[in-house]
Amino acid sequence: MKKLFLSALLGCTTLVATHANANYFKDNFSWGYDSSVWTARTGSNGTPFGCAFKTDLLNPSEHGLTLSLAQGSCSELQSNHFYGYGKVQGRLKSGNVAGTVSSIFTYTSWWDSPGRAWQEIDIELLPSLGNVVHTNVIYQPQGGQYQSWEKDIDLSQYGLDYRENLLTIGFDWSSNAIRWYLFDANGHEQTIRTVYKENGDGHLAENEIPAYAWPVDNSKIMINHWHGDNSVEANYFPGQYYGASSWVYYDFIEYIPR
Repeated sequence: MKKLFLSALLGCTTLVATHANANYFKDNFSWGYDSSVWTARTGSNGTPFGCAFKTDLLNPSEHGLTLSLAQGSCSELQSNHFYGYGKVQGRLKSGNVAGTVSSIFTYTSWWDSPGRAWQEIDIELLPSLGNVVHTNVIYQPQGGQYQSWEKDIDLSQYGLDYRENLLTIGFDWSSNAIRWYLFDANGHEQTIRTVYKENGDGHLAENEIPAYAWPVDNSKIMINHWHGDNSVEANYFPGQYYGASSWVYYDFIEYIPR
């Protein structure tokens, strides 16, 4: 989907190329997505996904982009390039349909490079859990054991509800820490979770991740909206899905390199 030049006439800059680092981008999604940044995904991921990604469920508007889903069909954008340490942030609002996921995340695995471990950092909204944001770090070597470090954060304590208002949220990924943050109801940045690469003292603290599992490889940035297949795995995450259509609206996605 090619970005319409009308957005520039309306004063909506979608790709900022004047940042000191050429890898920086900010897409405001006005009249679509920037095809130099994103590709719309097609196909299926298998369980626990209960739907195949389709491009016709990406719905542009003057000020943002809506990703929709229906029973058996869902939507995803993935970046064309791979990005390293830095901030990934955006503003979004999601529908309230149980069994669905709305996300902002980084991802790479052996599908990108043979022998590479699956490495993922997540922001996920799951209506089955209520007004919370699901944060996670995932690691799995090719052919090896899956591991994850999950934590759900109640948004009510920050005066926010992603089902009613736009939520500005992101994470800052570095070589030894991942910090999730959001902007509260008063517009103040609040750190909601931080995990650290283990410090080598022989004791793995609750907020530490083993050094071997730390995400180190450049990764794609992705956003998607999907529903589960009601398998045992899906009933744990993202919960039972009953067939209703849903949506998630993205106002912008931005990457700020370190």
